[in-house]
Amino acid sequence: MIPNLEQLRKNYEQFDDKKLLRIASEEAARLRPEALELLKQEIIRRGLTTDVVKAADVLTKEVSAEELADYVETMRNLPCPICGGTGEKLNATIVSNVMSFIVFTHQSKEVKIACPRCLNKQNNNAIMKTALLGWWGIPFGLIRTPAALMFNARQKAQNDLPEANDLFKSFVYGRLGRIEANKNNPEGLQDIITYIR
Repeated sequence: MIPNLEQLRKNYEQFDDKKLLRIASEEAARLRPEALELLKQEIIRRGLTTDVVKAADVLTKEVSAEELADYVETMRNLPCPICGGTGEKLNATIVSNVMSFIVFTHQSKEVKIACPRCLNKQNNNAIMKTALLGWWGIPFGLIRTPAALMFNARQKAQNDLPEANDLFKSFVYGRLGRIEANKNNPEGLQDIITYIR
């Protein structure tokens, strides 16, 4: 059952600030227009940052290629979350690890945001770990290990591109609301790339 406007207003009034900010910066695109307006009113009534209202607006409108490029550059210029360096622009990779234990094979994939040097280290570590520990499961270790090794090598080739790779652009696009909400908060932007969810 869809709640009416009065029920929505009461819900928003009961939510703590953190939950309201999360809804505005991550879920605004899924709200119906009148619910979004109530959310904005509650944020303004509480005196929370207006950047969050802008974040909700970003999620509910079409973002141009130029706007996306600006967001991407903002995020690429942050310090590396692994080494803290600022000399190279950030990019993204996926690290695939395979570990086998006779009849059990576990494969994991994880997105990493960092400078190209740190991304290469992450992919190299995954290649080494998979090469040493991936083969020992029958039959999946023998199947998944070579696939993961090739996957990491292909990902590594994308780390040193002078422009943002497609994975980084997708990462940013999927977090536009959070980025807009933290535009004036360097620690908040850093958290987006450090604690990936």
